[in-house]
Amino acid sequence: MTDIHSDQDLDELVWSIVQQSTHPRDFLDFIRHTYNRQSEQEQAFVLAETYWGKEDVPRLFPKAVEALEVLADQGNLFAIYNLGRWHRLGYGVERDSAKGLAWYRKGADLGCSRSLINIARHTGNEDVPAAIELFKKAAEVYGDLAAHCYWADYDKANYVEHLRLGGQSSDLFARYCWAFHCVKVADTDSEKEAAVALVRQAAEKGEGLACVSMGQYYASGLHGCPVDQENHLYWSKRGANLGNERACVAYGMALLDSSEPRSEAWKYLKRSAMLGEAYGQSVLGLQMLNHGSSPQVQAEGVEWLRTASRQSYLPAMSKLANALQYGKGCEVNEQEALYWLETGTQQGDVDCQVSMGTAYMYGDLVQKNQEKGHNLYYLANLQGDAWATYLLGISYENGHGTQEDAKQAFDCFQSAAEKGIIAATYKVGLSYLYGQGVEKDIPAGAKWLHKAAKRGDADAQAYMGMLFVYGHGVQENKETATYWLKLAAEQDNRMGLRELALLYADERIDSEKRAEAVRLMAKAAAKGDERAQEWIKEHCPERPEWLKGIEHLALPNDSEEHPD
Repeated sequence: MTDIHSDQDLDELVWSIVQQSTHPRDFLDFIRHTYNRQSEQEQAFVLAETYWGKEDVPRLFPKAVEALEVLADQGNLFAIYNLGRWHRLGYGVERDSAKGLAWYRKGADLGCSRSLINIARHTGNEDVPAAIELFKKAAEVYGDLAAHCYWADYDKANYVEHLRLGGQSSDLFARYCWAFHCVKVADTDSEKEAAVALVRQAAEKGEGLACVSMGQYYASGLHGCPVDQENHLYWSKRGANLGNERACVAYGMALLDSSEPRSEAWKYLKRSAMLGEAYGQSVLGLQMLNHGSSPQVQAEGVEWLRTASRQSYLPAMSKLANALQYGKGCEVNEQEALYWLETGTQQGDVDCQVSMGTAYMYGDLVQKNQEKGHNLYYLANLQGDAWATYLLGISYENGHGTQEDAKQAFDCFQSAAEKGIIAATYKVGLSYLYGQGVEKDIPAGAKWLHKAAKRGDADAQAYMGMLFVYGHGVQENKETATYWLKLAAEQDNRMGLRELALLYADERIDSEKRAEAVRLMAKAAAKGDERAQEWIKEHCPERPEWLKGIEHLALPNDSEEHPD
């Protein structure tokens, strides 16, 4: 048996056994085992992905367990400590806290401070004074200052001093905890600089969470660090290469915002997902669902969303339900869709509350009940969700599930608009234009519509065009009107199509524009615009049979009104 004198020696032994495996879990457990130590993580990730989904083959990690048991019988403290850790956390074996503690006790009896610290942490759940005595023994008798990092949680009066002492140990996590505290309490620029330096030192030594923090500081310009995408990528990747699942997510997300291929971002998101990080599973699932190039990739996306949802990760639930309801990447399964929406709603997720509210409003998945729909919108609105606030405004505007109330509707639209909801910005403009829920103010309406139009709202663009056609709230300008109406028409907005057609129809001398007017008007009519349908009947008496019945092609739709 190879002599084991360090964690790195033990890592090499474990890798020599599991590298021949074809079971993905062997490689993932190896990555978890080597947390915060540079080892064979990259190769382990590659092999885990290569064999992903092949769970029906023998595992080799049990052979690593057997090898450590032989070493443990010889009194090897590295083997004893890691056997305790593997059993406690379920690495390569069934999770069994009792067995883990038994190994820790054996290690502690032989002088292993790490084993003693973990016994103290477990003891603290039931007997705090006894736990403190164990922490004290690990720190003062065994000389392991890392014990203070955990001792701090049980001695609040001396919390900061314990963290400071832990920060003087060689344990990277303890050093990071002290650095994190220093960052949190730093006030002056010099204090922030010194605190970030401590985090950087831990990151440079290989502490994965410290790498994540450094990446976040540079991503958002926090704690005196400038916004720096290059440093954000550097630190996130460094943590990811150590096998830290949170760093894998951070690096994958950063790559999505970079010029790198999407596949490279997905690689790191999948690494996080395979390690069980629910956020990574959710992000990867949505990416695959929305950008997957094949039904197989989209189906994998649905599975990742389902995996995250099963971990009670709320943001995944509404996305999974949407996929199941409309059959994106999977067969339609309304029963499961409803299950996840109800689960998320009961746990307070605003996206699920909004989706359930909409289901009740229209009778999708559940029996129609607009009062319940309105109440769910209201509940999500109370939690600050801007889209819920907009939908609440719609329910007040139309009296769906509540008394019709134009003032309440306007207040909701304005609140949602101030939070960036484009559709709400359009609604604020209309409210001012028609004096609904607010005093009529056409110039103010034009200003709000212009905001929405600039951000691409097709209805707002159509209204802007009409305002310039008729000179309402703005100076009449045919050229500007044409500009906005074209933008709306390019989005197939029926109001924009109709009004642009009317502009062209006035060009009686220009036969090409006249023909274009008929084409645009026919398109608007086919989309259900009643005025366009009437125009076609009046101006195209010799139209072919298919054009005569064009109104029957359209879905029912409300007609718009010209601005007053």
